[in-house]
Amino acid sequence: MKLENQTPFAGAWLVLLDKQAAEHLIVVLKATYTITEDGRLEPAKKQDPIRPVDEFYGEPGQSSIRYEAELGPAKPATDVVLVGSAVAPEPGRTTEMGVSLRVGPLLKRAWVFGERRWKKSLLGLSISKPLPFDRIPLTYENAYGGKDTSAKDPKDHGQEPRNPVGRGFRAKKSELRFDGELVPNIEDPENLLRHPGQTVAPQGFGFIGRDWQPRVKYAGTYDQKWMDERMPLLPDDFDERFHNAAHPDLTAPGRLAGREPVEVIGCGRGGRLSFSLPEPKPAAEAVHNQGRLPFALSLNTVLLDTDAMKLLLLWKGDVNVHRRLQQIRAVECRLG
Repeated sequence: MKLENQTPFAGAWLVLLDKQAAEHLIVVLKATYTITEDGRLEPAKKQDPIRPVDEFYGEPGQSSIRYEAELGPAKPATDVVLVGSAVAPEPGRTTEMGVSLRVGPLLKRAWVFGERRWKKSLLGLSISKPLPFDRIPLTYENAYGGKDTSAKDPKDHGQEPRNPVGRGFRAKKSELRFDGELVPNIEDPENLLRHPGQTVAPQGFGFIGRDWQPRVKYAGTYDQKWMDERMPLLPDDFDERFHNAAHPDLTAPGRLAGREPVEVIGCGRGGRLSFSLPEPKPAAEAVHNQGRLPFALSLNTVLLDTDAMKLLLLWKGDVNVHRRLQQIRAVECRLG
């Protein structure tokens, strides 16, 4: 099977099995746009290739995902992701600032602090004043979360299931001290940390790991019954929402279609970006012996990278080709 890609974007196809072992043909198209100095969008002269595997900020499995793998199943809703840093309006003097991302109906805000630590005094533990900063990466490593393996008995170890790579989490029987420990840089402005041991929702704009909550709760049950009756197929209770990897605040209700307004405050050049999503209308068809099978391509991921100053749009289409796969000669992609 060959891919006849008549679009200026990167394209690929793959075959996956559903829960009933039926073959599905997936088409992937990825567009890369450059954000110019004056904030306009232009199709990148060199389009980014489709990413086959996850790219992490550090050691895989021990750090957060920077770029999610793009060869995979279609998502039931559009993910919106921001990869970037909070950029101080006054470098070397700014100690805290707000960051926000708005895309269509979605809005997420965060408050970003310079480095702070818990400090001990006669009145107990308090948070030190934030230090000035130039930029702070908006990664889950800088948000509330983490692991705690300080207890002698392994059964007393624990982690923040929503963000095991962050900072500030303490297990119930922790032997860690708070005094001198770093406080998260990224917080919810409506629920700031006030005292040690307080649990807050991790705040971030990036991809959530497959074994993190709330994503992992949709993965299904992999027990002995599954091993005896269904392995290697997905379990019966697998939920397609598992494929969505954005922060829950940044998964669109339904789907985005293009032309939605975008506004980013606190990241990138000048501290503010404002534009509308492009609407190129890609289309695809599978060519087989009896005719053509159209794909309903939908926008799966909107990724705004304010460090690299580019916008990535990822469309996917899914067609059931069970017992017809061998008849398909080509997949054609074009702009409508």
